Amino acid sequence: FIQNFVYYMKFDVIEPNWRELERKLNATKEYCSNNKKSKRDDDNMMLNGQFPRTVDDLLHEHNQFLLRISNQCLLPNYDLIERASKIMTTCLLFSTQIKRFMETTKVHELHEKTRHERSKLRYSGKKSKNGDQETDFRANREERTQQCSDRILRELCTETYRHMITRFDEVFSAHLAEFMKNLNSDFGQKSNAHLTNLSMQLDYNGFVSSSIHGKE
Repeated sequence: FIQNFVYYMKFDVIEPNWRELERKLNATKEYCSNNKKSKRDDDNMMLNGQFPRTVDDLLHEHNQFLLRISNQCLLPNYDLIERASKIMTTCLLFSTQIKRFMETTKVHELHEKTRHERSKLRYSGKKSKNGDQETDFRANREERTQQCSDRILRELCTETYRHMITRFDEVFSAHLAEFMKNLNSDFGQKSNAHLTNLSMQLDYNGFVSSSIHGKE
């Protein structure tokens, strides 16, 4: 969800609108620097209104750019922003809990110890015993990896971990259902094409809608 939501804002909203503003600014720059343009062509281009030619025009185009960005990023829509904030807060809390879980399993310590021993073995000057050291290194690494795997499995089987995962799944699904229902409302579909685009972006394979309907 987060990845698709960020993709929508970056590449479906900000990027195309910025390209459009950049095109107009470049056209204005070329228009101002081209002193050989005929008066007739100049009048025609002014009537067509293809790009800004005064400071007021530039300010207007910039304000329109900011307005389009804010609207398409849902900033004026309080209901959608509130629900999206709840989803992101839930994701942040889940990330924090998983980080704490990984700290209890000491996986990071295992990686660091293995990396240190590998580096020490690689730059060791005792070439005559290098084969024995490599064998010992692999044996110790496999033993530590097995111990770490057993520790992770024990943590995964605890009632506390299962309850945490179940609770986060319930909260996230509830917030996501509210967000998608609001996004797919008749008002949103008819008055804002970008909401339809966002809905398709988030539910491109139908997984979100099917999971929501399955839990109702």
